[in-house]
Amino acid sequence: MPTFNRPEDLKRHLKRAMDSFAAEVIVTAQAELGSASVSPIDTGRLRSSWFAAEGSASNEVPPEGANTPNTDAQGLRVDSSKTYHLTSNLPYTQSVALEGHVVSKPANWFVDFVNVRIPKIQAAAGKLTKERFEL
Repeated sequence: MPTFNRPEDLKRHLKRAMDSFAAEVIVTAQAELGSASVSPIDTGRLRSSWFAAEGSASNEVPPEGANTPNTDAQGLRVDSSKTYHLTSNLPYTQSVALEGHVVSKPANWFVDFVNVRIPKIQAAAGKLTKERFEL
């Protein structure tokens, strides 16, 4: 671990590490929700519909015919002291993600993603952050 002679330097280092961790989780979660291995695919629009935003949920909706994963999370300047949202505003997202109205994936695909995959994403981001910042 780096040596810090001033508390402000340690504080700044830890803040950068927390920001990096948060960014890694947001970007990875969006990427996985946009992947065919996680999101159900009929036309592919659902996997294009996961938008990342700071402060409040995005109002964005992918255009008709969209079928490539959204990557807007990569452009965020993440500050770990702020709140971020990863949302889909398609009219059928709730039906597919929470009510299980899907045929190409198990009915609980989204709940499993939140309860099983997100903790693994966080653990991997923690390990990567620890290595990057020598913590």
